[in-house]
Amino acid sequence: MKLKRLNVASDSPGKLGIDPALLAELEWPVKPSRRPGSTVHYIGTEFSKCLGGRIKSLREGSLRVAARVFSRAIPRNNTASVECYALNRTEAVTNVLDHLLDGYNKEIRPGIGGKSLVIKSSILIKSMGPVSENDMSYSMQVYFRQRWKDERLSFFLDNVTEFTLSNRFINNIWKPNSYFINGRDSKQHNITVPNAFVRLSNDGSIYMSVRLTVNARCPMALSRYPMDRVICPLFIGSFGYTTDELIYRWENQVDIDPGVKVSQFELGRIEQQQLSKQGRYGELSILEVYIHMSRAVGFYVLQTYVPCYLIVVISWISFWINRDAAPARVLLGVTTILSTAAIGMTVREGLPRVPYATALDVFLNVCILYEMAALIEYAAVNYFTMLMPKEGGVEEEEEEEEVEPSGAGGFEKQAPGHADQHLPERESLLVTNNAGWQRPVVKLNRPESMKCTHCLFAFWKCLVGSSDYRSHTMSKTEPDSGDNVSTIDMVARVLFPLTFSVFNLCYWLMYFYLEVS
Repeated sequence: MKLKRLNVASDSPGKLGIDPALLAELEWPVKPSRRPGSTVHYIGTEFSKCLGGRIKSLREGSLRVAARVFSRAIPRNNTASVECYALNRTEAVTNVLDHLLDGYNKEIRPGIGGKSLVIKSSILIKSMGPVSENDMSYSMQVYFRQRWKDERLSFFLDNVTEFTLSNRFINNIWKPNSYFINGRDSKQHNITVPNAFVRLSNDGSIYMSVRLTVNARCPMALSRYPMDRVICPLFIGSFGYTTDELIYRWENQVDIDPGVKVSQFELGRIEQQQLSKQGRYGELSILEVYIHMSRAVGFYVLQTYVPCYLIVVISWISFWINRDAAPARVLLGVTTILSTAAIGMTVREGLPRVPYATALDVFLNVCILYEMAALIEYAAVNYFTMLMPKEGGVEEEEEEEEVEPSGAGGFEKQAPGHADQHLPERESLLVTNNAGWQRPVVKLNRPESMKCTHCLFAFWKCLVGSSDYRSHTMSKTEPDSGDNVSTIDMVARVLFPLTFSVFNLCYWLMYFYLEVS
């Protein structure tokens, strides 16, 4: 490299464009030279910065100034030969960085004893998920950026205003002890190298960016699950500094990468604010972020709601099955109940054991209630039905009295001589048996006061197990009633679908469309 030599007297530094008062304040450290009998004097780091900013004719970079004498050190008022070397940009930057941290103490914050240091922060969300209802937490990958000013790191270099430095430089300077207040298990990425960098400006401004995976707590109210909306917060603060020393400010809005998708959720708006909270040792500056997400219901509709609807409808098929087919109707009712219970156990696996009912719990329990009601309905049908033989005959009851034939051609009615005067009137019916013979059957006519058809009265008699009421109901049944449709079944065919539809209308309006404060 060709050197430019300038021979000047030390008492006439104005030819170099250097303020003489500046030279008077400088220390001239002495370093032995390799040449015998000579001593080379180097101007300190701060002087090199000043020279680089003041000499207009040498714009290639900073200057290394050496004063060389052969007999003794340069007195401040003596004349010396000064050689000024113009360095290229790489050498200039290297020269600045070699001496930038001389005397720097990274344990002391910038501007200590003065005003509070302002930390400007910003976040770029690169990915989100998973969101765990069981742990009530969420994870996301972010670029966490912070900007502050440290005048101790300012430099003067012609045509260079900013350096981009590696993560090694971060370990040698002061940096804010920021942390995530509601964090659980956050980490910095280190593959293939630590994902962090620093940009240093000539005025001492520092811009630091690190790539982090943040796992933070996310309190959830699951009363509307799975039609709920989740608000996941993130709190950022200093681990030790109060507002008298350090203040956090948002530099810009929290950004989300356009391709970010969250499994089972739809991202909504993002709210952010900066505030101060009183701590144990003083007031603390805190940054807050609130990420709004609404749960995607499509998965639960396909995996839970539609199967439960179909199972409930299947339980209603028993209303069209012959009331004499007891095994079929009972098996159908039990199967539907167990199927719905199995679905409920599956969808609740990832949920915490909260002390309240979620919207999904309400739906599943109502489905099980309707299936149990269908099973109880058949119990009522069976209770009020006189079972007939498959051949169509009438079974003999204890209350029926048969009359033996008096001759070959027919039957006579036998008068009950021992009948009590309080017994109800008797009525004879002709019933044909398997052999083709006709035989009279005496049936008891119950008093009219017992012929109550009110549904509440009938239900009460069913619960208490009134044998008189059952006998009265059976006595009014025609001999071929075993093949007839029960009135209870006919009512259930309309009542069950109607009430279940009303429930679903109220359910979806309450949980899905109406906002709950």
